[in-house]
Parts: sequence; C-alpha cells; structure tokens
Amino acid sequence: MIDLVFVGHRCCDHSPSSGYDQVCSLFPEAGWLDGRALEAGQLEWQREPQEPASMAHGLFHVIYGDCSGKALPDILRQRFPEAKIVSSAHQPVARLRADLPAMNALKASDAIITVSSAQGRDLAAYGLATPIYSIPHGVWTKVFQPTSTPSGPRRRCVLLVGSFLRDWDGAKQVAGLLAQAGVRSIALGAGAHANLVGDGSLEVPPRVSEAELAELYQQSSAVFLPFLDATASNALLEAMAAGCPVVCPRLRPLVGEYLDDDSDAYEAGRYDLAAARLLHYVCDPAAREAKARQLMKRAGEFDWARIKHRYATVYEQVAAA
Repeated sequence: MIDLVFVGHRCCDHSPSSGYDQVCSLFPEAGWLDGRALEAGQLEWQREPQEPASMAHGLFHVIYGDCSGKALPDILRQRFPEAKIVSSAHQPVARLRADLPAMNALKASDAIITVSSAQGRDLAAYGLATPIYSIPHGVWTKVFQPTSTPSGPRRRCVLLVGSFLRDWDGAKQVAGLLAQAGVRSIALGAGAHANLVGDGSLEVPPRVSEAELAELYQQSSAVFLPFLDATASNALLEAMAAGCPVVCPRLRPLVGEYLDDDSDAYEAGRYDLAAARLLHYVCDPAAREAKARQLMKRAGEFDWARIKHRYATVYEQVAAA
C-alpha cells in the first residue's frame, strides 16, 4: 500500500474538469497538499487522505513540477528526506534549458513524468539521470463530447482557446484573414484578454462556464491553436473530445502523439495555410463531420479513466525502487 500525496495547486484559467490536476481525482483516497501553503512553510490539505498517511516514507507527486510547483521538490526533500518524490514536467525541453530552477526541481526528484514521449526523449538526451516516464495528458471526454456526432449547416466561427506559449501575432494575422472571408474568431482565456482585446478581427468575451465552453467547441467550425511550442494541451484534448477540428503548428507531440494526424498542421509562420485549413472546415460541413468522428474516437484513448493504470504502475515502480 503506497501512501500517496499530491502536492501543488490547479491553474485558475482551466475549466473545472480540465487541467493536469485532474490526475488527483483518479486517486481519491490520496492526500492533496496545497503547494502555495507549503512554499509558505505550512502543511495545508486541499484534500486529506482517507487513511492516515505516513508522509515520512510516502510518495509525493508534485503536479506542474517544472512550472508553478518547481520550488516544491526541494522543500519536500528537506521536510521528508526518506520520502519519494515524483515531479510532472510540462514545458518543452528547449524552454526548460533556460529555466534553471525548473531543471533543478526535476533533478531533485526521484522520477519525472512527462506528458509526451518526445518530451521524455528530449529530456533524456539533455543528460538527466533521473528516471523518466511518459504518460499522456488526459481529458474527461464526457464533459466535452456532444450527445450526437456534430453535423448540420456551415458554421462561420473559429475558436481560439488557452494562453501558454501562444503566438499572439500569428493569432491576429489569421483572425484578420478569416475576417476578410466573413468568419468570426472568438478567443478565450487570460492570455487572450491580455493580448488580443482591442483587435477588431477578434471577439474576446468574459470568462465562460464549462458548459458554455463545451457548446462553443461543438458549434465552431474549428479550433485554432497558434502554439510557439508545446508538449500537450488541455484545449487540444477538449476540442478532440468535442469533435472540433484542430489547426495547429506541426509540433511533434501534438501531431505525432495526440492527433496522430498532420493534415491540419502548418509550418511555423505559414499563417496563410493555417487560415486555409480553418476555412476548409467553415466551407465544407461534410469534411468537418468526418473529422469530428475521427477526433472523438481518438480522444477516447486519452480519457483519464483509461490512463489511471499507467500512473498506478509508475507509483508502484518508484515506491519499490
């Protein structure tokens, strides 16, 4: 029996059923320590364990271990020197190389969980001796999945979702091209409010509910994700579960591991191609419906319920090491 404790805090820009912290819900018997409180020197439970945990020899999983949680592995090591520490890594390795505190946090851990195999290989090639396990990001498919396969008339709306590592200049250029064709672009997220408000070719509404978000995915022609770099994406998985075509840059983890399809990918800077792929789904409802079926089937492979056993296996291996 492993005394498992999650450590960290969820991102405020995520919908209630999305974000990497959903992994904590897969193990409801485990404890969950607040990351901010721990950084302030306090042990504060977001969720107390169902059984009294022996944290001195337990296993801590630091969520967002290379970003918002990167101070936590060192703190845990000082408090519980005999415990095992697993840290999740989310940033592209090219970005991690310039983030020494994040890299040190990963090195201070007993194991690292990456959200893509490509990211894991890049970390290993960088020379980290820490054991690395790759488990894909997940999605609760039922939250975003429509009750029937999306079909019907042409949709003249494209959705942009999310904030992290987005190409905001590219987003504006593509939205401008879509506006010339009479297509609306709606941008959601804190980054959109900070970078896109005032651009006449984009609508940036206030924060929407999760139900409204799911409906927007289902009613849009496609989702445009203008990443600068990426390893995984909540918005990508949400759109897949909703059956909404995704146009994004040709990045290895996204097109090779999650979408398993590069037909809607574009090379960096080719905003004309991105706009053309988006307009393809605006103008051809049959193509959108065919893609929707493909994406929803693919999203099922990333349902959190199907991924749980992979985490359990890693926890057991790290605890036994």
